[in-house]
Amino acid sequence: MVTSVRYRLAAFDIDGTLVGPSGKLSPATIAAVEGLAARGVVIAAATARPYELAHPTLQPLRGAVSAVIAAAGADIRHANGEPIAQVVLPPEAARAIAQLCDEHDWRAVGGTEEGAFRRLPTPEARGPAATVASLTDVALGRTYVIAPFTGPDDPGFAALESAVQAAGLRAERALTSSGREIMAVTHANAGKGPALLRLCEAFAIPPGEAVAFGDTEVDLPMIELAGMGVAMGDAPRALKDAADFVTGTASEDGVATAIQRVWGEG
Repeated sequence: MVTSVRYRLAAFDIDGTLVGPSGKLSPATIAAVEGLAARGVVIAAATARPYELAHPTLQPLRGAVSAVIAAAGADIRHANGEPIAQVVLPPEAARAIAQLCDEHDWRAVGGTEEGAFRRLPTPEARGPAATVASLTDVALGRTYVIAPFTGPDDPGFAALESAVQAAGLRAERALTSSGREIMAVTHANAGKGPALLRLCEAFAIPPGEAVAFGDTEVDLPMIELAGMGVAMGDAPRALKDAADFVTGTASEDGVATAIQRVWGEG
């Protein structure tokens, strides 16, 4: 083990951390995470995906996962779906982002109080979600996240940046398990760092007794908050520099390797 501190909570990013390009958990990762849960460690998954779209990937872990930080930190729930803490987009701002998705014909996924939705089919999106051609067909009264598949190289990206800034929202770049770029737009008080803090409070565990695992800069606030941060082998330099150590990639079962390093054989 790397330390004698008793780490009681482990928060894992999903895409690029728990799962690689296949989008599926490896047997080694499943065994390591289930073993950790059996030792009493609270297991949380953290993702930009809406809550409903995280579940299919996590299904092989059976009862090991205690909580899910979904919608880029805007929707935190117990694994059974019971809310822990949620922050929603202002309705007018949600409609403005939705309109941009329609105008630029972006694929998008999103999460609302009523469930997940997709604008046009997205191959990475797994699980129950309504597929629509226009986001004007979606009730956006209580929306946790809208995540268009776009990035800085897209001609329409500047309009998204302007809308986010004008409404005082949060927009974070994330990657799907296959490496496609999305921008997760949420309330300013969302984010994986604040969400991890809220989760720790809900379980009465100090953040210093949490370990966070991630592979992109959207995971940086979570890595910085936790008592120990673990960066995946293909993480950007900023994340590696902030982490306490670097493990292998998801394809190399880096999570399993890191669990053994932090918690030992058990």
